Amino acid sequence: MKKKLITLSTVIATLIFTSCGSSKKSPGFELKGKLSNASGETLFLEQMTGKSPVLIDSAIVNESGEFEFTNVKATPMDFFRIKTNEANFAILVADSTQEIYFTGDAKNLSKNYEAKGSDDTKQFIEINNELQKISKSLDSLQVVFQSKMAGGTLDSSKMEMLNIQAEEEFNKIYEIASGVLVKKVELFPGTIANFSAFNVINIEKNLPVYEKVLKALQEKNPTSLYTEQLAKSVTQYKEQFELQKKQDQQLSDGNEMPEIKLKNPEGKEIALSSLKGKLVLVDFWASWCGPCRKENPNVVRLYKAYKNKGFEIYSISLDEEKDKWVKAIEKDELTWIHVSDLGGWNSSVCPQFNISAIPFTILVGKDGKIIAKGLRGKELEDKVKEILG
Repeated sequence: MKKKLITLSTVIATLIFTSCGSSKKSPGFELKGKLSNASGETLFLEQMTGKSPVLIDSAIVNESGEFEFTNVKATPMDFFRIKTNEANFAILVADSTQEIYFTGDAKNLSKNYEAKGSDDTKQFIEINNELQKISKSLDSLQVVFQSKMAGGTLDSSKMEMLNIQAEEEFNKIYEIASGVLVKKVELFPGTIANFSAFNVINIEKNLPVYEKVLKALQEKNPTSLYTEQLAKSVTQYKEQFELQKKQDQQLSDGNEMPEIKLKNPEGKEIALSSLKGKLVLVDFWASWCGPCRKENPNVVRLYKAYKNKGFEIYSISLDEEKDKWVKAIEKDELTWIHVSDLGGWNSSVCPQFNISAIPFTILVGKDGKIIAKGLRGKELEDKVKEILG
């Protein structure tokens, strides 16, 4: 079970507006246009800088549906919103060099609008259309799985399998959408409109795309806080990646197993090093983890077969509630060593061992060195049999 799942409530179209903007002011862009279904509305133009939109100007739509903003003050590039009210608006991405002609429906500004003269806004619209497709696909998938779960007739194991299947389907949608968005971003990297695509484009799998956008923005708007924010995000990811790489190297097969000291349910601290001389399975699990509980009968059988031959299990729970942890131990008849700091995903072992999904295992030899990681089921049984006979 993964630490972070793609859930049904994921908000696809969240934009990175907060704490952005530019430190340098410049003359404004030109914005005028024509609306259909207009009836003398007042239009408001807002800049999406900071936590709340800032009103820049207002304009009255005339009897022909035409309007013009004459008091626009813009940064080199920023997000703007043209609206009649909080529920009826369209997003623009503009800089001070652009002359924009906006067309759309006065009653539904966000639907099928155009902003000629602003390639940045065109990019934003194309990306947003793709995000809307993802949202619709997720909504449809949600309906399907909710119908399967309705009625309360599924037991816990079937429910867990259904959750796993749902996660796989959600991830497929994201993977396909990510591929489409990557192509769009790479064709026009030098715009902050691409930030909305980063809600789907995973930096871990697509770091070169982030770097391409960053390079283009640094060339075009080097002093923009948007550029600085993206540079900071990319740098932080690279630092985390290097740290993880270093940790992975430390946990390579053949290396010394790092020390772990945690308390058992009775409050006694037990050090992993105290088991040196035995073949030890370090097992990361939790009472709430369906796949972990499903695997437990196999581990119980393995332990009974080899505990008298020098095999021990050191189980580390990522539970947060002691009562549930202890009840799961008793119910599944797990008669080996159990420890936890009851920190859940904030447990000290998670960053130490890069734990992002459970169940996860590390097999440690009698000499205290790592033999293998991630062994389960038959693979684990075969390895223990190979070592202990």
